[in-house]
Amino acid sequence: SPFAFSHHKVILDDNGKPVDYIFLDVNKAFEEMTGLKAAEIIGKKVTDVIPGFEKTGINWIELYGNVAITGESSIFEQYAEPLGRWYQGQAYSHAKGFFTTIFVDVSAQRRREEELDSFFTVNLDLLCIASINGRFLKLNKQWETVLGYSKEELLGHKFFELIHPDDIKPTIKAVSELRKENEVLNFVNRYRCKDGSYRIIEWRSKSKGNFIYAAARDITSRTKMEEDLKISELNIRTFFHSLQHMVLIVS
Repeated sequence: SPFAFSHHKVILDDNGKPVDYIFLDVNKAFEEMTGLKAAEIIGKKVTDVIPGFEKTGINWIELYGNVAITGESSIFEQYAEPLGRWYQGQAYSHAKGFFTTIFVDVSAQRRREEELDSFFTVNLDLLCIASINGRFLKLNKQWETVLGYSKEELLGHKFFELIHPDDIKPTIKAVSELRKENEVLNFVNRYRCKDGSYRIIEWRSKSKGNFIYAAARDITSRTKMEEDLKISELNIRTFFHSLQHMVLIVS
C-alpha cells in the first residue's frame, strides 16, 4: 500500500482519560515513512517509542484516544517533531478502545509551501496567485503596503473589482492571453487603493492550468517622473522655438 497503516490500543487512566497507546500493527509503508521498525515498536507504548511525543504542540494521545472511545473518525495533518516530518491522514476506530491511522508523508509538499511563503514574505514586488477567473488565492504583504487593504480583505475577491474602469477592457484582453497560456509582460493598469486613489501597476504574468502566477511593481512615481520629464522637455523645446522665432524677428 502507498499509505502508511498503524493499529493501536488506547491506554486509559483510572478516570477513563487517554494517557498513552500501544502499537499493535504497522505496515511496510509506515516503516519507510516514519523510520520506525515494526520489530522494535510492536507491543510498546508511543511514549516509549517516541520520547516527548505527549509534549508536542497538539495532544495527539487525547485526539486519537477520543477516536477510539467515541468511534468518530478524525482527519489530521500532524507534524511529528521528534521525527521531523509532516503527515496527513485519517484516524478511525473499528472497536472501542482501538484506533487505526492511515496517512501519507507530506513533508516535501510542506517544505515547498514554506519556501514559497518565505519568498512571498521577503519579496518587495507585488506577488499573487489567482484563479483564471480573476479571484485572488494568495498574496504577499506588499499588497497591504501599496493598496492599503489587508490580505484578508483581498483574498477571495476578484481583482477586476479594484481595476480602474477605463482599464477593464485591456485587462480582460490580457487575461484572455493568459487563458491561452501565453505570457503577458509589461502590462500596465491602475488599481484602486483603500483610500480611493489609484496606483499604476506594471505586471509580468503567466498561467498554468487554472491558475495565474503574477509579479508586479508600483510604477506610479516612475510614471509621474516620466510625465514631468516629458512636460519639461516640451517646455524647453517650446522655449527654444520661441527664442529662435524672436531672433528671426530681430534679424
